[in-house]
Amino acid sequence: MPLKEPVLDDRTFEQLMAELRLRIPRYTKEWTNFNDSDPGMTLLQLFAWLTELMLFRMNQVPLKNYVKFLKLLGLELTPARPASAHVTLVTKADSTASSLPKLTQFTAQPDDGGEPLVFETERGLDLIRFPLDTVGIFDGAAFTPATDANATPGTTFQPFGWAPEPGNALYLGFAPPDPPPTTATRFPQTMTFRVSMPAEATAGAPQKCTGVSSPPIPPVTLIWEYRPKPGEPWERLNVFEDETAAFTREGYIRVAGPESILPIVEARLNPAARFWIRVRLDGRYPAGRVPTIDFLRSNTVEVRNLQTVREEILGESTGEPNLPFTLQRKPVQGASVRIRTEIGETIEHWTPTADLLAPRPDARHFVVNPTSGVIQFGDGTTGRIPDAGALVIVTEYRSGGGKRGNVDSGAIAGPPPSGVEAVKNERAAVGGSDEETLDQLQQRAPAVLRRRNRAVTPDDFEVLVKEMGGIAQAKALPLFHPDHPGVSVAGAITVVIVPDNEDRPPKPSSDLIRATCDLLDEKRLLTTEVFVKGPAYQEIRVEARVTAKPYASFDAVTLEVIKKLDALLNPRTRVFGDELFPTRLYSTILEVPDVVGVLALNVYVDGRRHQGLEPITVPVDGLVFGRDHIITVSPAVDR
Repeated sequence: MPLKEPVLDDRTFEQLMAELRLRIPRYTKEWTNFNDSDPGMTLLQLFAWLTELMLFRMNQVPLKNYVKFLKLLGLELTPARPASAHVTLVTKADSTASSLPKLTQFTAQPDDGGEPLVFETERGLDLIRFPLDTVGIFDGAAFTPATDANATPGTTFQPFGWAPEPGNALYLGFAPPDPPPTTATRFPQTMTFRVSMPAEATAGAPQKCTGVSSPPIPPVTLIWEYRPKPGEPWERLNVFEDETAAFTREGYIRVAGPESILPIVEARLNPAARFWIRVRLDGRYPAGRVPTIDFLRSNTVEVRNLQTVREEILGESTGEPNLPFTLQRKPVQGASVRIRTEIGETIEHWTPTADLLAPRPDARHFVVNPTSGVIQFGDGTTGRIPDAGALVIVTEYRSGGGKRGNVDSGAIAGPPPSGVEAVKNERAAVGGSDEETLDQLQQRAPAVLRRRNRAVTPDDFEVLVKEMGGIAQAKALPLFHPDHPGVSVAGAITVVIVPDNEDRPPKPSSDLIRATCDLLDEKRLLTTEVFVKGPAYQEIRVEARVTAKPYASFDAVTLEVIKKLDALLNPRTRVFGDELFPTRLYSTILEVPDVVGVLALNVYVDGRRHQGLEPITVPVDGLVFGRDHIITVSPAVDR
């Protein structure tokens, strides 16, 4: 039997008033006027109202006990999570920029008009000083310009042609300064490129979360080369990392830069001299695996909605056990906090830990509450106490996060570093979520106790995904493999996620799916094969002729009917695999004020008309959504 929270006193205002009125004849028989206009009745109503308030406060005691129990278990509110994005730095032709250090900060202005947000780079970046302004494809017989397609997001192209053969190549031309140099030029030690796949094609596409590439890496090799000077053969460049699996998925490619290169004229792609680097294909892609990309960018780096704070003085230690200090900025990324204490010329460095239960008495450890920003040291038995009089200084920590960080494309714009012409994020930031509320923690607590920080059952996977934030709903399907629908695959589980955005339909981006995969891969069992994907959507379009009361505003009725239909068909609130009955559409329209009846109603599923009143079947990983309804309203006529 499920546990129920006790209600100490559930009497309402009306019940209290009824009890008071019943007591009047017992204590004051001469009181016979029980109308609301009587001053005595007014006083009774006042006392009943005050009593109801006291009962409400008294019934909060079970909630307080529940919160205390959660604290005893060590459960805290999940802090805000930072959004992440990928920014591209556009260099000038005569740029002198050389490198971008880790934690370089950029700002973004969100749509709400509030304070600007800070984004920091997650790693350093060696800048290619020359802008990438020419892209061409060699298909074995001829050159095809692809500069415009690469420069315009949403315009896709095949980097090795429609039918890639060994020897096909993608040419990248970098503009030299004006006038072109006459001596050999050196590129950075490591060149960084990012390949972005078509957003529509990758949104909601399944990704495997078990550390093994899915689908398998194609049996091809991409050879990166450069031409040192005119007339000399192409020379090979070392590839340090290729997250794209030979241009078949999004990711970064890091390649060694040429140590000595001169601009060369390749008239079939550009009449002006350029520094040329090419990617040559060795091998053949399997049928159906020919890569199609949206764009390729140089000088791209990942950024997160975090801000690094350094040299913050917390105060002076009193030598007392369990000494608390509070950081100025919160929420905090707990693992990023670094603390030192100074007393005279003695400097000691302290490191964060998950708790103070295991450390030795002499261990220089502390714990951080990411939500409140409270730092606590040991008590002398489990962890050291900072010496009395020691100055406690936070050497460094990172703070930030929240749903505001999910800014649109183009919002991260500056300030550009020296030698950089512009900074831009061509895809929206994803993954940011606000701090968890107490109600959400109460709903999550039972699932946390059941799974014990592991993902075993479908409910475990769903709760973990919802903790990320930015997810409207999630459904874990056991024995479901995206490549084998309708077949039960042992050890497989697919998590279907619906992002919390206003897109129609809301499809998770490849970055959001990958972030979800990274989380689940840490929590899954070793033998579990986990996939993450978007829902299989079915578009529902309703065409209806509706009659309304003659005095009603027909335009307002039309808008209200469409609003009601969209609410009914909202994939953020519907149940996965739930059938849709056309009769439900009738009842939804009739719920609109001033609507008298429905004269005709046609339902279209993915553009095809649905016949009869049979339910619209939805796959177990599917949802319906509404779009482009056509509602005609006419006045009701008595017949």
